[in-house]
Amino acid sequence: MAEIQGDGSERSRYGGPRAHDPEPPDHGHDDPAYITRTKFLTGVAVVTGGVMTAAILVPVIGFAVADTVKDEDFRWVDIGALGDFPVGEVSSLAVSGPDPESDRRVFLRREPEMLTPMWNRCTHLGCPVAYSPGGDNFSCPCHGGAYDSQGRVTAGPPARPLDRFDVKVVDGAGKEVKVANAPDDARVLIGKPYSVDDDFEKYELKGPGEPVEGVLSNLFPF
Repeated sequence: MAEIQGDGSERSRYGGPRAHDPEPPDHGHDDPAYITRTKFLTGVAVVTGGVMTAAILVPVIGFAVADTVKDEDFRWVDIGALGDFPVGEVSSLAVSGPDPESDRRVFLRREPEMLTPMWNRCTHLGCPVAYSPGGDNFSCPCHGGAYDSQGRVTAGPPARPLDRFDVKVVDGAGKEVKVANAPDDARVLIGKPYSVDDDFEKYELKGPGEPVEGVLSNLFPF
């Protein structure tokens, strides 16, 4: 039997059992802890990018500021008798500091009245430079840095001349003596490193890539 509605249409008056309408599946979208696939992949990308950025920046920042924040102790190191270093020649030798991190190689040039010890660390990025007896100069194999016999920059990107070391000669009683008057058995002592400009004016030790003068010396490493 049908029921007649006000508009003349019929509506079924079936009162028997009806099929159960299934409830829509709960996907958890209303759950605050629910994470969609897109959100998950976005989060992974952000975290991965952060890790990669840190992996790049940390070594760079550490490299730039390491020399300015590290307080390294230095002491006089006996590197041998004066007679071990021939006049007019450059000797290459390893110098051991107070700890393994301060070990370094020194090029010691002996002239009639003076000794010039130079660090073999390139002032561009710190690569070890090599001495060429034939050309009486120094060169860096990493980026083409070149230095003359006194350590001045002649080519490439180095920011300043090769760094140097304090040096003194002492007699058997431990008294400092001039190189020109020292006997061959006098001892040569190497001390603290320092940086120089093209006129060999002495500056506090700088890090690789850091100039000793000019505007950039005040802005480094920024």
